[in-house]
Amino acid sequence: MNTSDFASLSIRSYTKAMCSHAHDHFQLVLPINGHIEITLDDYSGSVGVGEGICISPTQQHSFRANELSKFVVADMYDVPEQLKNAHNPIFQVDHSLQSFLHFIEVHLSYAERTAQQETSRLFWALLAQAKAGIAIDKRITPVLSHIHNDLSEAHTISSLAAIACMGQTQFKVRFKASTGMSLRDYLVHTRMEKARALLRNTDTPIFDVALATGYDDVTSFSRRFKMTFGQSPGVYKRK
Repeated sequence: MNTSDFASLSIRSYTKAMCSHAHDHFQLVLPINGHIEITLDDYSGSVGVGEGICISPTQQHSFRANELSKFVVADMYDVPEQLKNAHNPIFQVDHSLQSFLHFIEVHLSYAERTAQQETSRLFWALLAQAKAGIAIDKRITPVLSHIHNDLSEAHTISSLAAIACMGQTQFKVRFKASTGMSLRDYLVHTRMEKARALLRNTDTPIFDVALATGYDDVTSFSRRFKMTFGQSPGVYKRK
């Protein structure tokens, strides 16, 4: 990885007022929760959880978002080749890259204000595997944003299907087609990745980590964490 590949990573929020500008580098916007409305020369629409957008150098763009939404923003002087298509700026955020966003959110919020070179190297490697284009059903996008906004909620099929304006059977089919996982598996995966990021980067007590990720019973949380990562939360935290 050379100097031009280094990514300046930050956590940002925007306002509901439409803003417009351009910059002399690539900029990638990857939602942590919520979505951003953005207009480029050849694209106009919203980008939500499970997606990212690559804005090319000197490309004028307008954007706005709810102030409560959060995004990982990467300023880069180069990006993997498949992301350089200005006519198709959307790319897919797979489970590995989404897990990395959990890490970055916690890492930059609690541990470091700027990403180190090792973090940029991992980010580049994950981007190199990202596929261009839209894969998520747009009705599922607000569901993912709702899930990631608060992992402590129960997030039932009935409540999420209502957000997607679907019947429960259709919702289960479309959710799995969009994410590659059932709702249950997606929630477990997402909660465990957030828990791992909190344990690695903060001094948050294990009980509070369990509550933040939807587990009222710390024993159940510890059992699930060990099943997922092969270590108890206590052992993982000490390392």
